[in-house]
Amino acid sequence: MKKWWLLGILVLGFFLSRAQSNFFFGHYMFNPSYLNPGWSGSEQQAFVAFQHRSQWVGYSSSFDGTGGAPNTQMLTGIVPIRGFVISSVGINVSNDNLGPQSNFQVQLPLTYTLELRKGQLHLGAAPGVFSQTQKFNQLRPNEPDPLIQGGSEVQTKFNLSAGLFYSSNDGWFMGLGAVNLMRPGFDFGQEGLSNKQELSIAMHGGYSFKINDDLKIAPTALIRSNLTNVTFDLGGIVTLRDKMWGGLSYRRDESAIIYLGYGLLEDNRLKVGYSFDFVFQNQAAKAPTSHEIFIRYDLPDLVFGGRKTVKTPRFTF
Repeated sequence: MKKWWLLGILVLGFFLSRAQSNFFFGHYMFNPSYLNPGWSGSEQQAFVAFQHRSQWVGYSSSFDGTGGAPNTQMLTGIVPIRGFVISSVGINVSNDNLGPQSNFQVQLPLTYTLELRKGQLHLGAAPGVFSQTQKFNQLRPNEPDPLIQGGSEVQTKFNLSAGLFYSSNDGWFMGLGAVNLMRPGFDFGQEGLSNKQELSIAMHGGYSFKINDDLKIAPTALIRSNLTNVTFDLGGIVTLRDKMWGGLSYRRDESAIIYLGYGLLEDNRLKVGYSFDFVFQNQAAKAPTSHEIFIRYDLPDLVFGGRKTVKTPRFTF
């Protein structure tokens, strides 16, 4: 209960909220590595995951109907390391399309794990590159602008994310991450233009309740802030027989989200999830629905360092 009082206080303290510009996935609880690289150290086996989000499906610009709705893709790979200072290594490749602008990032999350009496503390950092493309031919100025010459331009800058993640031995967890610590800016050759990316802070936590051998419930909370505005997500996932799941979530001042998922193959090695967002506030500036898919494939035999598991037809040792 003490853990949830803490989350409740944080939510109430951040109740002056609005949206942010950094990309976001509704399935954050399944792979928050892009929000907090420290989370990667808590994974006990290697995996690759792919996520795709189509936001505000059917949205069109008021000028000529072009521009399209935002969409985001991310590919993640995490491998645990045993017997070394670094406890995991990974890669995050993301592509975020925002009309005439697109952002492409490659990050390399690395973690260090401290064994504590009642859990583990994972410290993570994710150096990488941030590449922004501006498509000038898709801009629609109200008046002719000599600075808009058409075509597109790309600029690439170094970036860094970092985070802490604590996982307890009795099922609760909490993390704190920071994105865009370097605040890369893109001027595209225009004097006086900085266009710096927002520093974003994310705090997330939850608890996994085991009702019985077949049923688990995991409430989760996420708070995001750019140090000016704040938003939060509150929800929960119910898992049946470690094979199928469903859940609900609420995003303040925007939408409600439904989650569905299923595990396939031996030991549910392949997991497939889907979420549906329905925007019930500020629909005039958005289309009402968003869709997202989540795919994860576990690689339990892929571990760097340490003692490898050897399998035979009769024994595992």
